[in-house]
Amino acid sequence: MKSEYNIALIGELHGCIETTLEVLAARDFPVAKVFPLVTGAELFSTPSIDESQDDFDDNEFEPQANTVMFAGKPVDVLALEEFDWQQADIAFFLTDIETTQKWADIASKHCVVIDNSGAFLSDENVPLVQIGVNEEGLGRYAQSNKISIPSSESAQLALAIKQLHQEVGLVRVSVASYHSVSAAGKAGITTLAGETARLLNAKGVETTLFPQQSAFNVFPQLGPLNDEGVSLGELRLINEIRALLNDPSVIVSSTQVVVPMFYGCAQAVHLQTHYPVDLEEVAHSLHHSEGLSLAESVCDYPDMIKDVVGQEEVKVGRLRKDICDASGINLWICADNVYFGVASNAVQVAQRLIHTYL
Repeated sequence: MKSEYNIALIGELHGCIETTLEVLAARDFPVAKVFPLVTGAELFSTPSIDESQDDFDDNEFEPQANTVMFAGKPVDVLALEEFDWQQADIAFFLTDIETTQKWADIASKHCVVIDNSGAFLSDENVPLVQIGVNEEGLGRYAQSNKISIPSSESAQLALAIKQLHQEVGLVRVSVASYHSVSAAGKAGITTLAGETARLLNAKGVETTLFPQQSAFNVFPQLGPLNDEGVSLGELRLINEIRALLNDPSVIVSSTQVVVPMFYGCAQAVHLQTHYPVDLEEVAHSLHHSEGLSLAESVCDYPDMIKDVVGQEEVKVGRLRKDICDASGINLWICADNVYFGVASNAVQVAQRLIHTYL
């Protein structure tokens, strides 16, 4: 085990990279050097200003900064294409599938890759790991020098249901995930802010990033739909939950909804157990789940703004029996999709990895 580690981070600079650097510092991760990496095109480009964003302050459209703060000090942002992977011990791929597929194999020849994109979900040599659910799978990282972490929505759901599945067994998991626009990255945030500003000033908007207007609206689609009307994210949740629970027999159904919030993911979940269970038994399993807190009463639920955004912990509320199904349980699960779902999950995996295997 080294005393300190060099960390590379690939993703959106003013998004997942900045948040992960914040979590690394907050968790006192033993960092020697950090290498924030973006593509050369991102490093030297100026964001385009479209009509939906012309109410922003001009500072929103400064050229890409060439430094980012870590532990109170500026760190140079580097071009991904020119990076020497031999400098890194661990690489956080907090980016899209295409970027991961292009660079992760190259990186893994020199350092451990922790990937958030879902690019390796079908690769049996790459373990899918969620701390608090199946961290024992970390030991298989050496087969490929890669580790996958689940999507933010899969992570918060798995934490909430894993203990109950072990104790009682789940027949079916039905979930509607209400995603903030940051699920689409920085572009989602600027789109919602720009549309809101224009509409409040009695101006029209044109939809570009999302299939419908994001401001003052909800719509059940995050990303393209296939011929069966299912999105990649919905399929990813189904496959990841089965893998994390290590039970392909569990029936999982998923619907993704975009709501006009900047950060956070909330889920309305219906569980069907193998036999009827008391609500106290369900609450007991939730209280003993790592990284999760349960509201005090069946009528309580977390405030997304005050209790969830910027927090590592998953929050659960509105826990109640289904009034039409003796084996049914309903609950409301919330987490910060960036701070918890990406940054904290990646850093926790890295922490467990260095303490146990590196």
